[in-house]
Amino acid sequence: MTDQSQNPNPEAAPPPQKDWRELRYEERMARREERRQRLARRGSGWFWGLILVILGLIFLLQNLGYNILVNWWALFILIPAFWLFAGAWYIYRENGRLTRGSTSSFVLGVLLTVIAFIFLFNLALGMYWPVVLIIGGLGLVISAFFPR
Repeated sequence: MTDQSQNPNPEAAPPPQKDWRELRYEERMARREERRQRLARRGSGWFWGLILVILGLIFLLQNLGYNILVNWWALFILIPAFWLFAGAWYIYRENGRLTRGSTSSFVLGVLLTVIAFIFLFNLALGMYWPVVLIIGGLGLVISAFFPR
C-alpha cells in the first residue's frame, strides 16, 4: 500500500530553514532601505533652509555695520560645492569604499570652495589662481588610483 501523504514530487526537498544570521541580515537591510526611502521623501528642504538662515545672518550683520564679506554673491558658488560634497558622501556610502566618482566629486567640491573663498575674502585672484590648477591636478592624480 502506498502512502498518500508523501510529497507529490519526491525529488523536491523542503527548503532549508534560514539561519538566524541570515534573518538578522535581511532585517537590517530592510531597515536600511526604509531609512533610505524616508530620507529621499524628506528632500532637501533642510539644506535650503540652512542656506537662507546663513544668508540672512550675513545680510543682518552687514546692515548692522559689520563688514564680514565683501563679495557676498560668491556664497552662491558654495551651493554646488555643498551638493558635490553630498554626492561624494552618497557615492561613498553606496559603494562602501572610495571610487573614482566619489573622489572626483569631492575634489570638484574643494575646487569650487577655494574659488568661492578667493572671491568672498577679496583675495588677489592673480596670486592664487595656481592653487586652482594644483587642486585640479591633484584631483586627477588621486582619482586615477581608484576604480570606477
